[in-house]
Amino acid sequence: MKLLLFLFTTIVDVGLPIILNYVLTYFGVPVILALVLSGTIPFVSVIINFNFRKQVDVTGILSTTGFIASTILSIIQGYVKLDILEQLNAPIISFAIGLVFLITLIPIKVGSYQLRPILYYHFKFMEMGNIKGLTEDEPIPERWERYWITYADFRQTFIVLTAVLGFALLLDVPIRILIIYITKMADRAALVGSIVSFGYMQVFISFSVIYAKWMKKLHEKRYKVKEGSYI
Repeated sequence: MKLLLFLFTTIVDVGLPIILNYVLTYFGVPVILALVLSGTIPFVSVIINFNFRKQVDVTGILSTTGFIASTILSIIQGYVKLDILEQLNAPIISFAIGLVFLITLIPIKVGSYQLRPILYYHFKFMEMGNIKGLTEDEPIPERWERYWITYADFRQTFIVLTAVLGFALLLDVPIRILIIYITKMADRAALVGSIVSFGYMQVFISFSVIYAKWMKKLHEKRYKVKEGSYI
């Protein structure tokens, strides 16, 4: 069930928009209009999930962010012809997504709703983890909510993971700019930049996995009860 939910969400929020964008541009629709129309799919998915499932569709939010960033870049490139912008398309989209990660760390409160780290919403939405309920019938979203309110180390885990990955995504732009400045060759800069970005992202991802496992063990030891893993 979880795998089907993951596949369905990925297809709707990522696959369909990309396919639609390709089809529209293939048939001569202007790039900006194609991006806007394609970006409406994940945006509508986010609205529907929030209104009907009371869940935050993180994949949809990040996909929408990517299309918004791409649209803005296309508009800028229509007025300003800078070679460096063409090389920074993907990094700037990563930067925008990283910014979304970090913004969710701000405890913004509107009424009874308070913003939480985006990775918390992602794991909760996908119903990932093996969190033990007070009863077998306790809904998974309620288990996540209870853990968030009750356990400080649970909150800390998602705050740290969101901060680390958000910072890693932000780094892509300055790293690419530095590589472009050092190499002074577009083709070489693109190749070296891709290799370096892939390498340092693996470091951040490895840290995140190790940290999550360590926090899970700490939680079980601290409370002397194995209530299930949440990562």
